[in-house]
Amino acid sequence: MDKTGTAVWDKMEISVKQCVAWRFPARSIWVERVDNEWHVLSLSPEGWRGSTRREPVARSQKPESSLWRHYLHKEVGPVQPIPVLPDKPIVVRPDRSLTLLPGQAALFFLEIPVWFRLCTTVPRRLTIFEESIVVLTKTWFGDPITGELCYGLATRLHQGIDSVHPSAYLAVCPLSITNDSDVDLAFEKICLHVENLSIFRSLRRLWTNRLNVEFRGPDQGTQIEIDREAPGFEKGLTLFAEARQPAAGWNIRKTFGILKSFADF
Repeated sequence: MDKTGTAVWDKMEISVKQCVAWRFPARSIWVERVDNEWHVLSLSPEGWRGSTRREPVARSQKPESSLWRHYLHKEVGPVQPIPVLPDKPIVVRPDRSLTLLPGQAALFFLEIPVWFRLCTTVPRRLTIFEESIVVLTKTWFGDPITGELCYGLATRLHQGIDSVHPSAYLAVCPLSITNDSDVDLAFEKICLHVENLSIFRSLRRLWTNRLNVEFRGPDQGTQIEIDREAPGFEKGLTLFAEARQPAAGWNIRKTFGILKSFADF
């Protein structure tokens, strides 16, 4: 039976000689079980305009390609697809110029593309493979010495959740920014360490932890707190995927692109 919405992430059984396809707007992933091997193919679909879905595929209809990958695993049992956040920080570039005046705060909702991870469930959870659904460009944030390699994401910063269309492969990140300084906070980009965030799931969409960011001034860095609870903007959320690198308490980082030491080079 076809699965749509966040149901594409439901646990499922793939029998021997059965092929299943996960179809996303930017990528389609085929998984086939043959004896003690998992055969995996990931392609960018040409002209796919359908909804995100999971569906069985006749073996005669699976794509012919030299890009099929093979993974050995002897145990037979259900597999669990899991949405996980990217493995590097993301440099978010807002769709418009934003300036937060001194003493002001704002709450935004931004959409982060998740990665597709497929895991075994017996005798223990083991990752078969994972890869991005949406390919993001790589970029450098910071100076040549203390900076870091990141992914770049140009996106809209929604000021209300009603304007965010539900998606099975874009996780909504609530981002609270407070300008606790005596200068204007004008930024063109902000670096978010999404590898520290977990994924929560409802029937309609995916969420991350809420991020609380306090800007103290150009010379004092930025304080960042990760809210451990499920975001309170939708009922019935459950923790679905743990963070790649859990972080505790407040972190102090230079986050905004306006800082001189973080200028482009």
